[in-house]
Amino acid sequence: MSEFPKPKPLPKVPDYGPNAIEVKGLTFAYDSNPNNVILNDLNLELPTGSRCLLIGANGSGKSTLMRILAGRHLAKAERDIKVLGLNAFRDTKLNFHRAYLDCDWGMRTVAFAGTGVPLMADIPVHKMMERLQQSYPERRDELVEMLGIDLHWRMHQLSDGQRRRVQLLLGLIRPFKVLLLDEITTSLDVCVRQDLLRWLENESQERGATIIYATHIFDGLDDWPTHLTYLTDNGDTGWQGQLEELEYYQQLKLEKHPAKMLAVADHWLRKELERKRAQKRFEKAQGAGAHELDPTNRQGGYASGRNIRTEEKKDEEMSAPLVRKSTLSDMMGNAGVMHKHREGV
Repeated sequence: MSEFPKPKPLPKVPDYGPNAIEVKGLTFAYDSNPNNVILNDLNLELPTGSRCLLIGANGSGKSTLMRILAGRHLAKAERDIKVLGLNAFRDTKLNFHRAYLDCDWGMRTVAFAGTGVPLMADIPVHKMMERLQQSYPERRDELVEMLGIDLHWRMHQLSDGQRRRVQLLLGLIRPFKVLLLDEITTSLDVCVRQDLLRWLENESQERGATIIYATHIFDGLDDWPTHLTYLTDNGDTGWQGQLEELEYYQQLKLEKHPAKMLAVADHWLRKELERKRAQKRFEKAQGAGAHELDPTNRQGGYASGRNIRTEEKKDEEMSAPLVRKSTLSDMMGNAGVMHKHREGV
């Protein structure tokens, strides 16, 4: 393997107080349907070194919350969303101290397939993010052994479980202060999953890492989290706090219940399910809101309505010439190709 210089010191994070994550009064809806509120007046405080299990039914907003904390979505109340005391969306220092892993890694949406398919690059694992691997060799070797990875695996030959382990390797190599895991263990076998949970517990205890883990698989989690957060199907907080403060959990513990965390999740989510069944409410399909999109919203030129102009702007845009500059198409003599969109606007 090639030699790389030692990594530069990571940017320092100013003193942020006792809580690594603070969310105050977060209400969030996607622009495609502003009336469909995903998160409703949500508050969350997690102290440094805590391990929070995020529980909620499908569609309750778990992934949305994780993406907001990861800086993938900009919320209107951004000043009230702090990670390590910094703006979760705008402060780039967090890129060196925050890790976010979800199930979309290495996937590409293909129209004729109708879903995401794995990227099939013929590249060995040891060449992926090679400089990062070489910057933390001891940590890489520890993860490789724990996850059972062969660094000479080639990505186009891997199963779903093997690809997930490679994702975990690359996502966990750099020491993190905050880790966000969204359903990341679905393809792992039981032994690797248990080893990973123990490794994460050690990260929080020895390095003070703060971890949020959203999952529907509760095996082996009875004593893993320090905190619980339950998101209701209305997008608000049903319960949150330290595990030891939850009376129902303590009752199950006294009864020596064999699957305490599963029982807690079922206790909360079963009530929602029965209410939905009684009201004949069904979960919407993920893409069901596509027909509600504004066709005049160009979204910087990337939306499907990028060539549709409103009546108010049509005259103004028609009077301004469309000219491309410094592009390959100009050099090839195609500078006027954009004028083909003038007809029928």
